[in-house]
Amino acid sequence: MVTFQKEDFKQVFSEATELLRKHYAEVAERQDVIALDPDEARYQKLFDMDMLEIHTAREDGKLIGYSAWFVVMNMHYKTSLTASSDVIYIDPAHRKGMVGARFIKWTLQEIKKRKPQRILFHVKPTVDFGPILERLGAKYFEKIYSLVLD
Repeated sequence: MVTFQKEDFKQVFSEATELLRKHYAEVAERQDVIALDPDEARYQKLFDMDMLEIHTAREDGKLIGYSAWFVVMNMHYKTSLTASSDVIYIDPAHRKGMVGARFIKWTLQEIKKRKPQRILFHVKPTVDFGPILERLGAKYFEKIYSLVLD
């Protein structure tokens, strides 16, 4: 049975190594130049300041997915709380049926409890779950272009 829950950063990070590598291999650009090297200490500091929220998907207790959110006052609009999705991932072996869509819906409902004025998702063109977000009421808002320098 698949369950979704809010969890402690340190606990999830310690068991997420395999999923982080799979996620990186699937979506990261220029892996020959930019290595996977998460800053655990900074993530922990943000979590301790209640500016990072971690959601997980587990099947019979085993971690099969995660969602991490930055929840901060927006730098452009200092009175506007913004929840920005840092990462969201479900192991490809578990993307059957509606698990991914249910997790996206659940993580969105959960982050709404923080009462942000705006919620932002980053969607890679290679794993485009934009149609799910649109069914949940999100609107296409912005494109981001990247230049990776050697």
